[in-house]
Amino acid sequence: MPETKLLENAFYEFSKASDSIISHYATLEGQIRELKSELEEKNRALERAGEYLYTVLDSLPVGVVVIDGRTVLFANKNAEELIPEGIIGNLGNGHSKTGEIKNGRGHYRWKKEGLTNGFEGKQVIAIEDVTEMERMKEHMERDERLMAMGEMAARISHEIKNPLGSMELFLSMLMAGKMRAKDRKYVEYVLFGVKTIDRIINNILSYTRPRELALKKEELRSIVGDTLDFMSVSTNARNINVNFAPGSSGSAFFDPDMMKLVVMNLVSNAIDAVGQNGKIKVDIKENERYGVLIVSDNGPGMPEELRRNIFNPFFTTKDKGVGLGLFIVYNIVKAHGGFIEVESEMGSGSSFLIYIPRERLTVL
Repeated sequence: MPETKLLENAFYEFSKASDSIISHYATLEGQIRELKSELEEKNRALERAGEYLYTVLDSLPVGVVVIDGRTVLFANKNAEELIPEGIIGNLGNGHSKTGEIKNGRGHYRWKKEGLTNGFEGKQVIAIEDVTEMERMKEHMERDERLMAMGEMAARISHEIKNPLGSMELFLSMLMAGKMRAKDRKYVEYVLFGVKTIDRIINNILSYTRPRELALKKEELRSIVGDTLDFMSVSTNARNINVNFAPGSSGSAFFDPDMMKLVVMNLVSNAIDAVGQNGKIKVDIKENERYGVLIVSDNGPGMPEELRRNIFNPFFTTKDKGVGLGLFIVYNIVKAHGGFIEVESEMGSGSSFLIYIPRERLTVL
């Protein structure tokens, strides 16, 4: 009997312990389910946070890259295009934390910082495309410089016109009187020279001042085609191949006569640049805002210093030039509310891009 009682007690204690274990197991199982649900929710939140972070990084107007030496560990959307160019990998070398890069693609500024908190040795680089900003800055500087030079040219021209007017008057008075035929011939020569100078000064004044344009809705294709036909005598005489296959009509508001003058100056400069047996390509494109005239040549190209000064009045590299052609082009395009860009490298030819507004703007 004592043994049976002992065995019953043992079974009772075992059963009680089993019930307790089952109860605790059920509680533990419930807690595990709750923890698993919380973990899944945290993982989903983490994934959403990661997607949000990547979306933010891809939407940034700058390139963001994480590198380890020369190995790229991460690159957002704006930086991916720069990796094949070798721009990113080269930034990992050296101790500089900021700098600028300028190549055929554009102008970039970058900043670099080393990572911490267990990520030592890795670096994050932010790189910004400032090509448009630099172009706008260059346009503004060019506008200010040309405005100042135009004002100076206008003032000098006015100062010269006053004594020229007096000279012409006195020469006319001399010719009205009696004089020997030989002396009259000399006076006529002087008077002709005075009138020539006066005409040059009037041309300078007309192109240094904004003037009213006869704007019409026209197609650049038609104007350019007519002008190239007119200049074909010059290009054929030098055996220059002129390729004109416009990608669009280039419909815009412009003064046809003034635009013909722009085309003539640009093509004339291209003829001088390419010389005998050269090649000139004229193209027309358009976007939402502008009709774009592009005149390219396979000439020797221009160094940076020359490219920055070619629109200055009286700046020329030609022996017989007076340096007003591109200055006139610049002022005509500016008066239309457009702008000019020049792309050129030594040994790679030059391209002039003329942007003319497609919609009528206030004449500047």
